[in-house]
Amino acid sequence: MSMLAYVLLGGIAGTLGRYALQGWIQERAGTGFPIGTLAINLAGSLVLGFVVRFATGSAVISPEVRAGLTIGFCGGPRRGNGAARRGGVRRQQ
Repeated sequence: MSMLAYVLLGGIAGTLGRYALQGWIQERAGTGFPIGTLAINLAGSLVLGFVVRFATGSAVISPEVRAGLTIGFCGGPRRGNGAARRGGVRRQQ
């Protein structure tokens, strides 16, 4: 499978996971502050750091899988900030 396919699959999994987990956290918090977005961004940063630290220059994880985890799974979902969708930032109508 090509690197693009790994990044695509990682991005799909990360985005769907972010949507579900962020909504669950935000519902439980019950505040106007987008705590779900904060939690997902912090967790994504930690996972990204872990993968980069332990996978770079290692034969354990191939470069394709590493790209899928870093660019796709951790990178894609962090680009789509859900604060406006979750109510943290209100749009003017």
